[in-house]
Amino acid sequence: MKRKMGWAALMILSLLPGLAKADDTPMEAEAPIALTSPSAILCEASTGRVVFEKNADEIMFPASTTKIMTAYIALQMSDLENDVVTVSQNAIDLVPPTYQTIPLFAGEQVPMLDLISVMLIRSGNEAANAVAEYLAGSVESFADLMNQTAQMLGCSPNTHFANPSGVHDENHYTTARDLAVIAQACMKDERFASIVSQTSYDMPATQTESGAAGHPRRTIVGSTAILNPENETSYYRYATGVKTGYTLAAGYCFVGSATKGGINLISVVLYDGDTRRYEDTKRLFEYGFTQIESITPESLYAEDPRVIDVTGFDTSDAQHGELTLGIRAVDDTKDMTIVGRKDNIDFLRENFGQVSSIRWTREFRAPINVGDVMGILTFYSENKGTAEYELVATRSIAARADAPLTLEQIEAYTAQDESPWPRFSWDLLVPPGLILLALIWLIRFIRRHRKKRIKAPKIKPIKKKYLR
Repeated sequence: MKRKMGWAALMILSLLPGLAKADDTPMEAEAPIALTSPSAILCEASTGRVVFEKNADEIMFPASTTKIMTAYIALQMSDLENDVVTVSQNAIDLVPPTYQTIPLFAGEQVPMLDLISVMLIRSGNEAANAVAEYLAGSVESFADLMNQTAQMLGCSPNTHFANPSGVHDENHYTTARDLAVIAQACMKDERFASIVSQTSYDMPATQTESGAAGHPRRTIVGSTAILNPENETSYYRYATGVKTGYTLAAGYCFVGSATKGGINLISVVLYDGDTRRYEDTKRLFEYGFTQIESITPESLYAEDPRVIDVTGFDTSDAQHGELTLGIRAVDDTKDMTIVGRKDNIDFLRENFGQVSSIRWTREFRAPINVGDVMGILTFYSENKGTAEYELVATRSIAARADAPLTLEQIEAYTAQDESPWPRFSWDLLVPPGLILLALIWLIRFIRRHRKKRIKAPKIKPIKKKYLR
């Protein structure tokens, strides 16, 4: 398996573009929240924005939260459909007896997906070692790969890994902030997010390298109590993961995630009591959900949609030509969700017109059909770039029957005619014909009236002498 080590670093480099360290500026220096954990941090997952922190840069022992990094590298470097790992005796012997959680034995062949799953769900130390040996040739070489990856993710020099499982080592340490950075990168992988959200895992039966029966089917019960509704003390309904950790030196640790109302949060609490790590985590989440809001350009527009007045509409139209325009993304694959402090989102609401522009693409004249594009709205975001949205008609508006034809209507009428000359019909000729006849009649009437006045005889006045 050492052959994989040669290209491992290059592969990781190619797979990690755009991953950045979380914003290390908290929203509030002193947030109104009390924690028992000596070191903690809360971040918004999509941006890395720090919502709360407490001694987040203090060097701590991570225990089994280490496996988050191990799983991250394994998911990037493995072929989950085809990779099968043969567990070595060394992978088992490296784990102290008190820390052996998943019964694996030497020579057993286990699919990579199963090893990653039991490593995250039940914190299988033997599984972590087996993964490391398969990908890097040895636990030591894999630890080097972990440190390289930590640097590429933006972790500080206060993070150093000595093994893939988190078994205590004085040279194995990190910080709450760096664990949040790693978890942020991991949760962007849907495979990782799916695994850490599970409370149990059915591990299929295995076989040995020789083809003999290995180990029968195993049901692995998860160790993350915050996900389990049956654990009333620790359960949190918005929690979605991630990983527990414990050693005598590290104490009880937890890296968590939660989703509510489109907001995704990541928390880290280090060196705390078994139940208090969940209590602190829930306090962090509840505080975070009061500080952060998520919104989209579609929802911003929906709060104050554009209304236009259409001319030439049929008088029977109930709304008298008033048309409210809907919005439709030109590229519906582009995520323009904006996450930020509630006061920043409120400011955006009030000034939506300042970060968007509209280019009208047709005249506001009936007839208009449902779905007709009336204009293009362009939205500008500092973090997301720009996005275009079509402003479309949400209802049809019929044209007034006696309204004169527009150039667009005439062009549409003659569009299918191959002749270079316009095509006419009685529908087109009757209205102007009637007008022409009326004008001719009016002109003739005026002329006749003027002729009668010219031909009328003059009446001579009667002389006075005849009036005696």
